[in-house]
Amino acid sequence: MEIIIGILISLLVVAGFALRNMIKKNEELEDFIVKQSEAINMCDQRLKQIDDKGFFASDDEIGWFFTEVRKIQEAINEFRLR
Repeated sequence: MEIIIGILISLLVVAGFALRNMIKKNEELEDFIVKQSEAINMCDQRLKQIDDKGFFASDDEIGWFFTEVRKIQEAINEFRLR
């Protein structure tokens, strides 16, 4: 009987440490995701600020490149937190 109780207590302690470790890693990943979302938002705002008057988008030579950068930014925007 004492052996079973000892084994159960040992399993409970190991499970507690494993759960604590997983919670800690989850919190770190949540913080990382929030930072990524903030960076995406800042890039999106900066891109809009750069071409707020539409000069780059309307230029023949730079317009194509700027349009492609805008498409990339729109794809990246799908990964930010809402």
